[in-house]
Amino acid sequence: MIKKIRAVFEKYMIRPMLYQCATKISIALVLCLLWDKFINREQYYSLVEFAFFVAGIFFLALAWFQYLRLDGPHFHHLLEEKKEKKKKKQHFTKDIVDFADEKIISFSELSDEERVVCRFLGDLLCAALFLIPAGIALVL
Repeated sequence: MIKKIRAVFEKYMIRPMLYQCATKISIALVLCLLWDKFINREQYYSLVEFAFFVAGIFFLALAWFQYLRLDGPHFHHLLEEKKEKKKKKQHFTKDIVDFADEKIISFSELSDEERVVCRFLGDLLCAALFLIPAGIALVL
């Protein structure tokens, strides 16, 4: 499976993967802080030890589902993307990075297999960013 990921992964896929990671991490951090504020009122549990651990495990589960999706099985009618693509409306202004030599590719322009690889690697990165501090806090 690693050979398949290496065959699909290209340098231009890093930007969409990081954008998705930033969104997922910010949502998970907000949920962890809400858990700490409203559910963990007595401060019985540490935010880093427990909330980050649960968020990391959740991201590992998401990565596992993307891994299975790379292997072939799909969950029909569950979080399935629409097949038809909407035509993007051209803006009269241009991006600020028009002068750059590289073409910026958004997540919607990637093929289905590239999207799955981006989601898989992004979920693994998010899981690592939450599980490493949780593991350190549990050990200490």
